[in-house]
Amino acid sequence: MEESLHLILNQLKTANEPNFQSRLDDGISSLRLQITMTQFLSNVCEMELSSDQLVALVYGVLKSASMDWLVPEVGHKNQEVSPSSSVSNVTGKTCEHTYTNLSAVICRHACIRSLANEEETCQDLCKKLGANAGIACAAMMTFDHLLTELSSYTNCTEGLSKHCTRTVQRLIEILTCGALCVCLEHEQVCPWTTAQSAECGKTLLATLCAANHCDTFETLINVNDGRYSFLQRVLNEVLPKLTRSTWKLNPAASHVFRRCLLAVQQPLLSDCLPMFLPPTLLFVDDFEAVNRLAGLRCLRHLVQHCSKTELRWFGRADVIYDSLLRALFGCDDVVLEAVVLCLLDVLDIVEASPRRAASPRSWCRHDDVFAKYLTNMELESKVLLRRVYARHLGLFVSKLGIAVVRHLSQLLHVVTDYLQVEMRGGIFNLS
Repeated sequence: MEESLHLILNQLKTANEPNFQSRLDDGISSLRLQITMTQFLSNVCEMELSSDQLVALVYGVLKSASMDWLVPEVGHKNQEVSPSSSVSNVTGKTCEHTYTNLSAVICRHACIRSLANEEETCQDLCKKLGANAGIACAAMMTFDHLLTELSSYTNCTEGLSKHCTRTVQRLIEILTCGALCVCLEHEQVCPWTTAQSAECGKTLLATLCAANHCDTFETLINVNDGRYSFLQRVLNEVLPKLTRSTWKLNPAASHVFRRCLLAVQQPLLSDCLPMFLPPTLLFVDDFEAVNRLAGLRCLRHLVQHCSKTELRWFGRADVIYDSLLRALFGCDDVVLEAVVLCLLDVLDIVEASPRRAASPRSWCRHDDVFAKYLTNMELESKVLLRRVYARHLGLFVSKLGIAVVRHLSQLLHVVTDYLQVEMRGGIFNLS
């Protein structure tokens, strides 16, 4: 059997030549008559194949397979099978196990690998990881074909066994989880993608949405049957790669994580908050501006869409507040703007607003932040950063309300200084 598989693999390399195409089709058809899909997958996994060979072989054999071979249970589609039938249940479980293994094998070979060390993060990721794009394309086409076939089957409900239909729907869910991991790495332009892989990613994402009866990716990722959502399964794959010591070695996993987080809404966002927050804070605390900015976008999404009570639990809001205070220093104008906007949102979570005090207003974290903000404004010499500080000064004043009188002396000094900046004998207008 291994010789037959190697022969097909060699023929796949010359499949574009007319003389070899018919021979290849005959060889694949003959193979499918000899073994089941489960046996095929088992044999492929036992062979010592490179990632591109394995994914190419799987795609070559599966792309022209009939539904009877892909899911043997549908061979009895005209017979109403009792859901309690032991034979039917065993067959269904076997199919699920086979497709779970298939999805895992494809993802293991097609997903972007981890970098070996932090030195590689400074190198050209296009050269380091771009070679994987071709493998990912074949993997995504495999998922696309299987999902298209299975969803077409579920749409043809006339004369079909309810048990078979449920089995096929379960297989679609299994494949969706694996396909999402590969698809999300490529459907947006990244250093490791190519034009072809990005196109394959967009096509597969559309197929995933259609197969699961969703209009958009946002709808798909928020699907929650009450037991186990697609989001949780994707997070189970990427979170082990996003620890303090490993997240920089896994840029694709970081990208998938951020892509999912920004698409999630309530109530699923609250359920997954403990999983979302730690990697997000790692991004915010990084020294690279691009990582900081990405983390701040994620953090602001969490702050704006989770309840204040949930964010206060277990000191989460305090940790976020401390992280943002650190982020105020040593950043460019774009990052500074994101930090300030996020900090304005967080202040209303960690402290009651000074504007609505029912008793004498004591010094609070609003005052701490505003004092630091004014000091930073005084010491800042870069014009771009001064513009950002000046742009949001009014928001801070409005947030403090009457409590701003504590800082009036420093505030007036800063305003006077910012109104006119003498530069080489001329006047530079900050506005």
